[in-house]
Amino acid sequence: MRARSLRCCERWRTNSMSDPTVSDPAEFLAQEAAARSALAEIAPRRQIGALLRADPEPDENVFTLRFASDVPGYPHWEWAAVLGRVDAESTPTVLEVGLMPGEGALVPPAWVPWSERFAEYKAQHDDDSDDSDDSDDSDDSDDSDDVDDADSRDDADEDSTADAESQSDGDAESESADEPMSEETSETTSEATAEAEGSPAQE
Repeated sequence: MRARSLRCCERWRTNSMSDPTVSDPAEFLAQEAAARSALAEIAPRRQIGALLRADPEPDENVFTLRFASDVPGYPHWEWAAVLGRVDAESTPTVLEVGLMPGEGALVPPAWVPWSERFAEYKAQHDDDSDDSDDSDDSDDSDDSDDVDDADSRDDADEDSTADAESQSDGDAESESADEPMSEETSETTSEATAEAEGSPAQE
């Protein structure tokens, strides 16, 4: 249900024009029965509660009667019947009816145009894509660092192995040089020396 639009002259009100006086709602309140009958066409009568008030509209010949609502799941909502008349001499009649939120009623968020919702969705999607790209780059960098670390460890292991083998060979040669000659080797050496001393020199 929408509020009534202003009359033509009220749109271009000047300082010389006095504010219109609010009509007496008594004549509109007197049409409570008509308002209830109109509401009964869209809702069970048991869901239409007590008359709460008569709200004036911008047009001085229009009032909205508000009724308490007993509709399950709609706390603080109110039934509304808009009554209007042609002039002060006419009898008000029902123009439209509906269920309207009252003070403290639970209402949905304000409607947002599709273009704005799509722009917000697109911006969010772009942000998510940027975050994903940054994450992929970080993962690639971490993988590259892991590979470099593994290569460095392999090179270090190879160098350590080569040093160990070289040291082992050196130790083996040193031990061989330090070992004493066996008795057989000593006797053979002594015999060879004696033969060399006893043989005449070749002319």
